[in-house]
Amino acid sequence: MGKISIRTLLILSLYLMSCGQARLEQKKKHFLHKGNLSFREKMYGEALRYYREALRIDSSFAQAYNNLGIVYFKMGKQELALEALDHCLKLDPGFKDAYYNRNNVYYELKQYREALDDLYEIEKTYDHRERIYFSKGLAFFGLKEYDSAHASFEKALLTDSLNVEAYLNLASAKFYLNEYDQAERLVDKALSIDGNLPEAYNLLGMIRTENEAYGNALDFFEKGLSIDRSNAFILNNRGYVYIKLNKFEEAFRDINESIVINPENPWAYRNKGILLFKTGDLENGERLLKESLDLDNGLSLAHFHLGEIYIKKGLITRACGAFQSSAFLGEKEGENAYRQYCR
Repeated sequence: MGKISIRTLLILSLYLMSCGQARLEQKKKHFLHKGNLSFREKMYGEALRYYREALRIDSSFAQAYNNLGIVYFKMGKQELALEALDHCLKLDPGFKDAYYNRNNVYYELKQYREALDDLYEIEKTYDHRERIYFSKGLAFFGLKEYDSAHASFEKALLTDSLNVEAYLNLASAKFYLNEYDQAERLVDKALSIDGNLPEAYNLLGMIRTENEAYGNALDFFEKGLSIDRSNAFILNNRGYVYIKLNKFEEAFRDINESIVINPENPWAYRNKGILLFKTGDLENGERLLKESLDLDNGLSLAHFHLGEIYIKKGLITRACGAFQSSAFLGEKEGENAYRQYCR
């Protein structure tokens, strides 16, 4: 995600104020400045206190609400961040940075359409166009609109040809469009700029997995983990390769560790569901596949593997429903299974 910035320069009012008003104006700006200094030192509790002090002096101080929202964002309190930024924009509907900041909050809340709405609001007039393109790419990616994500990341690269994150996200869009060769070239470009990118090796491993080159995939995952041992996504992806290689003990180890590190990744629950199915635990396999679909109903092959479990349990009607959902997502495995068992 693009960085969220705190604006520290304030435009002074041009009208004359009384001495009392001037003192209050100076005092609230003092608290804003103190809050910004605390924020930079990652002293978020202190920053919140100072911004609230500024708001006690002037409850219509939009800048303080904006900065309050940023602190809540950094603390992972996205609902409070959204509330603060909403209040900021009610006070000052032209506050461009607040729209950009709120887009980031919406993204974290997986409200991708709302994130795009905020970006559309300011894209023609915002000074940092590369941020707009990159953030639009992330939102489109969240919506699984990979063609649009691809176009946005390409625009981001036109404004900043050394943006490593844009290369990697563009490569990811290519991957999900099944354009593996182009994805790999983009990853190589990112690595030529910065060779210390675990996400790049993760993506190369994913490409090798799709090509069923499992040994090479493991090599790339190992490189990524040598840089970031606790990368939940790489651990989960390596666990999936171990499933493919019937190395179930290693798969359990990696996938369980991945879930501990990041309990919100639907792919990890999908993979553990597949693993439990492969090792004969149909009940828990079904439960975890359903959990993965609760998090992402369009998750690749989750419906298909759920259908496989229903076949094993003799629940043909449920199996056919799952295979039909898989086929609706364009998965050949689901289409073939539906023809085999349901016609």
